[in-house]
Amino acid sequence: MKTLKVLLSLLLILSFSSVISQTIYYASNRVLNAVNAYDEDGNYLNEFIEKDSGGLSNPQDIVLHPDNFLLVTGSNNEQIKKFDALSGAYLGDWSDDSFDLGRPSKMSIGPDGLLYVTQWGTTSATARVVRFDMDGNYLGGFTPLAPTGLGHVWDDDGNFYLAVFGVSTGIGNVRKYDPNGNLIEIFIDSTFLENPTYIWWDSNGDMLVQDFTAGKVLRYDNNGDYLGEFITGLSNPEGITVLENGHILISERGANQITEFDSDGTLIGQWDDGVGTLAGPNFIEPIETPTFGIDDLGASVVMVTPTMGRQFNFEESLTGDYESIRIYNMAGVEVETIHLDEQRFWNASGWAEGMYFLVALDVHGRKSHQKIIVSK
Repeated sequence: MKTLKVLLSLLLILSFSSVISQTIYYASNRVLNAVNAYDEDGNYLNEFIEKDSGGLSNPQDIVLHPDNFLLVTGSNNEQIKKFDALSGAYLGDWSDDSFDLGRPSKMSIGPDGLLYVTQWGTTSATARVVRFDMDGNYLGGFTPLAPTGLGHVWDDDGNFYLAVFGVSTGIGNVRKYDPNGNLIEIFIDSTFLENPTYIWWDSNGDMLVQDFTAGKVLRYDNNGDYLGEFITGLSNPEGITVLENGHILISERGANQITEFDSDGTLIGQWDDGVGTLAGPNFIEPIETPTFGIDDLGASVVMVTPTMGRQFNFEESLTGDYESIRIYNMAGVEVETIHLDEQRFWNASGWAEGMYFLVALDVHGRKSHQKIIVSK
């Protein structure tokens, strides 16, 4: 034990350039205007973007910006919101405020490096897929009128495919556009499909389509010809990701859960562990948490004493500048959030020995950190 403490003390003194990144899975806690975080095994980590943070309302999608912050759309928000990728703190509106997005929904960074955003436009006659550069500047519409567009993908030729929900027309379809946004064809019609939400390419080149109303995933070949049902018995599916082992995660908005299937579509069971509130999830997205260095964490300040042990007491002076402090392990995964108006110490006896980072934003938006060591 003495040797371990000496080694840990040396680690605390040395400067660390980075910590190991890890994939975190984010799911919309849509009803509560929040975003939950899960580890790779489906264990609930925390409410990463807290309820109503920055005015987020009815969250629809999340992407990691190349500069390592998160972009989140809310269909009741006129602009895309920006959040810190390490703490989940609100950093302001990101998109150009000269343009009202009109209920933004699903997002992707395209092969051209631009951000593509669908507009949930049941209230807008001009809704379409629009684009932004990575500085948040509005570049205009990409597609012709697409009033209820949701999930979208590209093919190897740069063609763009859009799932169009059937709210306005009573039918849904998947549309194919060329790289300039010109409509080529209705790639999948409404013969078997009711209301598509997300679309993706299977490993064999088929297109899989979530049908929100029918509670199914349908399979089509790369010409848009119907091949049959792939997964059935879902409750309002809206959101999908594929794990490294080929298993498929589907967020079931109607069942308030995320469900796992193997690559053949066989049910494995509920993926999330049921801990924490998950209300109306409509996306499940994997994001590799950015590797961060000490410089990225802001100034080093004393937040707790002692700096080594298993119980750490927060300095009384913090209450005027900070509302909460987030605690990360060496993998960059948040293990706990402390709200200073509710708690004056952190008991780390339930966590593994090693280095941890305390990270906080003050009332002026400045980031600060402190390194500590948990030892028994």
